[in-house]
Amino acid sequence: MLQNRRQSESVLAAGASCPVPVCRALAITSTLATGPVDDTPGRGRDWVFTCPRCGFEFRTMPEELLFHSVPMSWFLASVSQA
Repeated sequence: MLQNRRQSESVLAAGASCPVPVCRALAITSTLATGPVDDTPGRGRDWVFTCPRCGFEFRTMPEELLFHSVPMSWFLASVSQA
């Protein structure tokens, strides 16, 4: 159980809006945390998204992200409580 918690804490998530004008769904992606995160605009992680509604694959500029570098366990906390 502790090992699963450590693994989920080492996964970071980011979110962005789908750029397709008729879609605009929230897309969330995740990546392994590998060292310190560089939050400098224009630098840092390369986030690739696939829209869950229309399937469009896209990348965004760091300043267009709705959120980034959030532990994936934050999304799973409410599911494990249910």
